[in-house]
Amino acid sequence: MLTPADHIHHATGPHGTAVLDVRRGTWLMLDPDASRIWHAITVRGGTAGLADEIAIPTGQDPHQVNSRIAAFVNELVAAGVLVDTGRPKQRRWSR
Repeated sequence: MLTPADHIHHATGPHGTAVLDVRRGTWLMLDPDASRIWHAITVRGGTAGLADEIAIPTGQDPHQVNSRIAAFVNELVAAGVLVDTGRPKQRRWSR
């Protein structure tokens, strides 16, 4: 399951979502489309079915939309904004 990292705060308004990384002191501004993905993750617990919800009414290919959603989510995970609670944490070894 994906969830925002502990150091992430967010708020959604009519024009998108603002995501604050308090550890880095940086903001990430999500447009309405990206906010829809963020909302699916933070409220529904995942993006299952989201590609169809977006693609079918707009005449897009659900597989292509799903690929773009997955790429965006992977970027958020790689940036440390989202955490996949289903994956074990990687330990950093130090001496």
